Amino acid sequence: MQQIIIIVAAIALGLITGALTGGFAFSSVVCLVAGIFLVTPSLFKFHIKDFAMVKNHLPAFGKNLWVNYLLLTTVALAIGYASQDIGIAGALFLLALLPGGGMVMMWIKSSKANVKLGFIIFMLNLALLLPVTLIFGQYFTLAAAYFPPVDLSAIGAAEAGAEIAPMGPFMILIVIPFILSRIILKFSPKLVELTGKHQQLISKATMFGIVFYLFALSTAQLLFDVSLIDLVKAFIATAVFYAIVVVVAITVTDRSPEGKAVFWHIATRYITLALILAVFSVDTFGATFILPIMFAYFIQIGGAGFLRQWQLKAGI
Repeated sequence: MQQIIIIVAAIALGLITGALTGGFAFSSVVCLVAGIFLVTPSLFKFHIKDFAMVKNHLPAFGKNLWVNYLLLTTVALAIGYASQDIGIAGALFLLALLPGGGMVMMWIKSSKANVKLGFIIFMLNLALLLPVTLIFGQYFTLAAAYFPPVDLSAIGAAEAGAEIAPMGPFMILIVIPFILSRIILKFSPKLVELTGKHQQLISKATMFGIVFYLFALSTAQLLFDVSLIDLVKAFIATAVFYAIVVVVAITVTDRSPEGKAVFWHIATRYITLALILAVFSVDTFGATFILPIMFAYFIQIGGAGFLRQWQLKAGI
């Protein structure tokens, strides 16, 4: 409950700040902050030799691939088509293509899942970012014929027209945190101990800052430029998508630490990266494109907190 309050407060303050100031310009530094403060601490117990565990957990990696990139993308496409809004459909498809995320390692560790396996799956999913962005780049062209024309009248302040290099998030969220964790382990064991004692506080503060910043972006102000019908439609579509995601995650994984590592990579989406990509695609898909990703913050972070408590109380 505390985590939900923190996130809701960050969203509210971000939207208010954006409304009063006109919104912040986007900076990729937000990814670096997520990498340093959310990913790096979870890697202190990870060692190079742990990569050898890949051959012992091939079913886990296979399940991550077919569930996330085949089953859930199909679910997202079906829900998106039912909405008859290409913005909502595109956002759900993007969320389906981006499993896990910057906060997934925190959920994995706090739910007593296998952190080492969780990190390797995390790295695998980010390594697939190049084909994922190429697939998504073709989505609008292929899907436009099945949806009503896009209304771009609300687009004005959105920061669009640029592109994100697919290797950027991989470097910032995998390579840099891994190298940084090796340096800290070698030269500052006291910092490792201090981080371990205060990791919950560090995670909550980092989460608050990132969510506040993203909702204070000028693009987030598009929330105030769409109709109530679009808001309701986007919320229902996003809620249905997440409901199916959670049911699938519970159904296809077991209660072992390894099963829970896979569970979190299915149950959560990389909403921060999705929002970053949305900033640069909103002039193509329209204002409604931002809505499911915004709602995903409420649904996923709140839902993840409840799922974590459920797992711990059930002794899972």
